[in-house]
Amino acid sequence: MGKQLFLLLTYFIIYSVLGWVMESIFRSVSEKKIINTGFLKGPICPIYGFGAIIMITILSRFSNNIVLLFIASVVILTFWEYIVGVLLEKMFHTKYWDYSDHKINFQGRICLTNSIYWGILGVVFLKFIHPFMQELVGKINIDILYFVIAISSLVFVVDVITSVVKVLNIQKALEKVEELNNEIKEKLNEIKMAAKEAEKNAEKLVVTENIQKLVDDLNKKRNKIIIRLYKNVSRLKKAFPAIDTKEIREILNKKIEFKKIGKIKTKKEKKNKKDAKKK
Repeated sequence: MGKQLFLLLTYFIIYSVLGWVMESIFRSVSEKKIINTGFLKGPICPIYGFGAIIMITILSRFSNNIVLLFIASVVILTFWEYIVGVLLEKMFHTKYWDYSDHKINFQGRICLTNSIYWGILGVVFLKFIHPFMQELVGKINIDILYFVIAISSLVFVVDVITSVVKVLNIQKALEKVEELNNEIKEKLNEIKMAAKEAEKNAEKLVVTENIQKLVDDLNKKRNKIIIRLYKNVSRLKKAFPAIDTKEIREILNKKIEFKKIGKIKTKKEKKNKKDAKKK
């Protein structure tokens, strides 16, 4: 039983990675730019891994009858895609894919074209791909396999946790940016008020300088959040073009601000390098 579970975990990791490779190549070629598909940051798409496990554990009983295998693959894998779509929408309040532009679809979550692909994949997978992979895995030293799968599983779990937290924290990060913007405005008003009296009072000038330093620190903090948010959301948008929420649109609209921040950062880095060379 333990060995069987380990093998299923092994196949889950392998097919999740292969699924990522397949989809990334397809999307990159069709869109003529490199795309990291999938919800996670790493080279892994769990939906393919879980799909493979479903085929191995449930669909394999139909492997002796290609027609039944095709039909079962269409029904079961389409249902699996639908369930994943619903769960992601419930968790993150947005669609990660949308087939509404297909003639025959249901709620934009599944469509006939993809269902047919799932049917073909089920037949090809159980007749050719998995038998080959079983033979290949059987030739690997078991100790090496245990080590590789253990490390891969750990990396996968960490990636899942960090990716989910990032997406769930998008709204909080936006609120933090707005909070910092308000704080910066307040401090700038304080500078204006203090500047009016600075000529008459030297102490006021010191206060103004201190407030300006605080404003600079707040700007740096805000810019870091904006850059981090933009990179995270833009990657998600490339992987899932259908994804669309008010928060995501708001972040993507900060593209000009992001580029401006990036240029400022680059100038500062160049200045630091020059200063370092002089020393």
